[in-house]
Amino acid sequence: MIFLESPTGVGFSHASNNSNNNNNVGDRRTADDAYIFLLKWLERFPEYKGRDFYIAGESYGGHYVPQLATVIEFMNELHGTTLINLKGIFVGNPLLDDYKNGEGNLEFLWSHGVISDEIWAGIRANCTFTPKDDWQCFVAAHASQRGNIDRYNIYAPICLESARHGTYHSSSYLAGYDPCMDHYVDAYLNNGEVQEALHARTNTSWSGCDLDLGYDDGPVSMVPTIRRLVKTGLSVWIFSGDMDSICSITATRYSVNDLNLPITAPWRPWYTPDSEVGGYVQQYKGGFTFASVRGAGHRVPTFQPKRALVLFYSFLKGMLPPADIPK
Repeated sequence: MIFLESPTGVGFSHASNNSNNNNNVGDRRTADDAYIFLLKWLERFPEYKGRDFYIAGESYGGHYVPQLATVIEFMNELHGTTLINLKGIFVGNPLLDDYKNGEGNLEFLWSHGVISDEIWAGIRANCTFTPKDDWQCFVAAHASQRGNIDRYNIYAPICLESARHGTYHSSSYLAGYDPCMDHYVDAYLNNGEVQEALHARTNTSWSGCDLDLGYDDGPVSMVPTIRRLVKTGLSVWIFSGDMDSICSITATRYSVNDLNLPITAPWRPWYTPDSEVGGYVQQYKGGFTFASVRGAGHRVPTFQPKRALVLFYSFLKGMLPPADIPK
């Protein structure tokens, strides 16, 4: 399993010793960089050439993953040989369409009681969720008071800072989850000894997100790209943790519907080995699969690791997750 930081300039990744090369990145360059990296990695470890290859990601991975898959498929066809034996892609809580994501975010918050019927009616009256929207839509969409909640999991505890001691603690208890983890991760990965052990450039200011990259060329919608990949016969699975408002299951459903694919296996629950409903799943013509993960936020494995693992294994096996309670 390869973990790849994207785009160039985040985390420990860098294009060269010239920091200017980390600027002006975008979807196209990110896909090209990732593809070149994979080719070079396979040259260094040729024993992995020809093996089945899968790409997984989450959030803006809704752009990264399908676009890298497109480059791989195109280059295989261009060269008339299988340079990378891509079999499928697996994307969680993806950003697929800018406008549908905005609409889905607000509808999710309304349907989960975060914003009122009156605010939602105002949004519907003033917003089309197209480029035509103006200041009136912006005002309507920001008219509510949403409170101090985690937008990536609206039911999860939040991280609180102690003004007296400068320490962090969780507002409540959720088994296996610590909302303050980002503070610990930053401190850990910016430790010089850790950086040396990882063979990263020492004295690097590690950051999981860099807002100064000048990222500028992401398409409004990834639906056409997803549709093309499904037509090639690639295994395409999209899944959503159902407590995330940022890239909500509501938004993802809008984009899945825009694919206009006939349903071959209707929406049904799927189960984990401990007999719990892990979520719900539906399959479409061409094998495209859309699943939910019950009780998960934006980063599904963080909140529901067991359920995420069942879904991941099912994807790799090329079969839908279990439909029955285990005996």
